[in-house]
Amino acid sequence: MLTWDDVTDLARRLPDAVLRAAHEGSPAWYAGRHQFARYREDEGREIVQVWSGDMDLGAQLGRRADTFLRIDTFDFRVSVWAWLDRLDRRELAEMMLDSYRIRGGVRRAERVDERAYFAGT
Repeated sequence: MLTWDDVTDLARRLPDAVLRAAHEGSPAWYAGRHQFARYREDEGREIVQVWSGDMDLGAQLGRRADTFLRIDTFDFRVSVWAWLDRLDRRELAEMMLDSYRIRGGVRRAERVDERAYFAGT
């Protein structure tokens, strides 16, 4: 069962990732000035919010409402809320890397060593 500690472990593997507080005080990982992983909670269950540039993601994940409780599609981004206890580590790692690339920019994304990032997932 994954927790926010798993999010933190994966985030620390990404260049320039910084843990700060979101506007309401919850923990969030930032790439530059943008959040790429944010902690949320509902009735004691941990939720991670990430972002994607895959504009079809809502349709792809729609059948998994037991895992992805909220998918918001905007003009250029998709915001995804997922129950951490329903994800496996590899899926979380992939979602976070996608979010980091979208939110952190091209230069930052080019510096990711995927092999090292996915080691141990």
